Amino acid sequence: MRNLRTIISTVLLTVLFSIQAGAQEYFMHTVTQGQGLYSISRMYGVTEDDIIKLNPGSERVIRTGQELRIPNRKQPASGKFHTIQKGETLYRLSVENRISVKELCDANPGLSVDNFKIGQVITIPAPSDEDPLTSTIENAGDKAPQEIMADIRTISSDTVAYRTTHVVGKRETIFRICRNYDITQAEFLEANPEYRYNKLKQGAVVRIPFSKDELAQRRQRINDAHNRMQSISDSTLFSMNELQQEESDGIITAALILPFSLDDSTSTLQKQMIEFYQGMLLALDRLKNENISVNLKVFDSEGEDKSLTPLLESGQLDDVDIIFGPRWTNHISEVARWAAARRIPVVNPMNRDADDVYNNPYVYQLNTPQSYFNQEIYNHFLEQFSNPNVIIMDADEFRRNEFIDGLKTILKDHDIPYSTLDIDTAYQELMDTLVPGKQNIMIINSSSSGPLNTLLPVMQLITRTKAPEIETHLFGYPEYQIYAQDHLDELYEVDTWFYTWFYTNNMLQESVEFNNKFRLSFSRQMLVSYPSFAPYGYDTGYYFLKGLATYGKDFENHLNELDTNPVHTGFKFERVNNWGGFINRKVFFVHFSNEYKVEKIDFDR
Repeated sequence: MRNLRTIISTVLLTVLFSIQAGAQEYFMHTVTQGQGLYSISRMYGVTEDDIIKLNPGSERVIRTGQELRIPNRKQPASGKFHTIQKGETLYRLSVENRISVKELCDANPGLSVDNFKIGQVITIPAPSDEDPLTSTIENAGDKAPQEIMADIRTISSDTVAYRTTHVVGKRETIFRICRNYDITQAEFLEANPEYRYNKLKQGAVVRIPFSKDELAQRRQRINDAHNRMQSISDSTLFSMNELQQEESDGIITAALILPFSLDDSTSTLQKQMIEFYQGMLLALDRLKNENISVNLKVFDSEGEDKSLTPLLESGQLDDVDIIFGPRWTNHISEVARWAAARRIPVVNPMNRDADDVYNNPYVYQLNTPQSYFNQEIYNHFLEQFSNPNVIIMDADEFRRNEFIDGLKTILKDHDIPYSTLDIDTAYQELMDTLVPGKQNIMIINSSSSGPLNTLLPVMQLITRTKAPEIETHLFGYPEYQIYAQDHLDELYEVDTWFYTWFYTNNMLQESVEFNNKFRLSFSRQMLVSYPSFAPYGYDTGYYFLKGLATYGKDFENHLNELDTNPVHTGFKFERVNNWGGFINRKVFFVHFSNEYKVEKIDFDR
């Protein structure tokens, strides 16, 4: 096949699409839900200022569906970004960029026949030495259509660039050799340039090129094979290049890498990491009862300034199927790079600020980037409240400007009325903003306890004195589940809602059962923390390990089919782009109703 590959590589340049000359200065990105300037800049390796310069006004607001110019900063050695254009196909892109379809698919694991469409941005790896036609067929193996293989086999592979060689006889001339092989002297000299100025010598070996007619026939056969390949649908090409799943021995090997700080038993972080680990142990116990075997390797990553390279090079992780952790940003980057080369998923449960998820397809980020998180909240807010009148209470302390600014944009886009009052606004002035027949929803622009303490008494008075047709609610933040310890009755009375991606309390049956199991297993109560690390470890471990046991390494295609009934943490994964990893977009609403009931609302069920 090497000779065949060289022949096709030489000829294709004259009959196929021309190679694109020079990289574009920018490409177009279509904003999807939840994306902000920060996340977009991270996935393309540019700065926010770079994007703003090409898109004036984007520093104020960007909206879903908006097109942004992105500077194409990737170097040729690592490839480039490309926005799919009208008429482009998977195979055409592979030929134009001198890569195989498999190389293109491997570089974009999130790309499929469903989202291969105009406007999608993909990453195109650097050109390879392989011919796109031949390497695409070879990589597809038995999945390649037989009629294409038949065309390929019609191409002779006996020689590389020349028909044959000839040993010069006594008194033999170039003219005689050309006449015997039916080639022109120009064709002979092009194949043997050393004889333009030197005489032939008896016994010398010269190259005999294909004649013009032979070369035309070969080109035609290659072109026919190429045209047949173009006729194959993108869906067939995607299926031809799907990754082959490895056979499993039935035992899952997982690694947990966290800073356990075993020499500091007083550290809060140490206690949290230990509880996360203990939660995972309870998940393993449940899996064992379901006849799922898991070998868990546990490693102490120690301090943030310690490199994990010695651990990665030690061979202790070579057989793992999945890695949970680490905690610190620099450790996540080290482990994620190492794991990507081995196609091992890395679950990042702690760090929201790690950027690896934007460019590493094997990273699963549980702690959702704020812009994506906010978009889910806005969507559910509109779903839950059909006729709202929003009153934003302005507090100077720890403002949640990003959340409130985004909410205002959403409200404007949906023609929903809102007003802004100071947190110290008097009772009567606040009463005057309430609208009969509307869902009057008060939101503080701060998640700290001080402003909440200021507003609650006023809201209680409004609740007790308002007319029956006036409907009021308080909407807040995940921190409200902490404040509920001191303000539970008030939160019930004013009918409080808050969003969160983790929640549990002892009034929910699954929480009661987990608390009992933890206490029996470890002879103590769990820490009161935010989040609660034991059920967090339990939910995380069970979800991913159950997924691996059920679907093998193909579980990434079934992430949202797993219903594991979590105690504390929700999971709703989405790939951030075609070449990156997954973020968790799960958001619950928790409702402390004025009927003194607690509801945990899952919008995805």
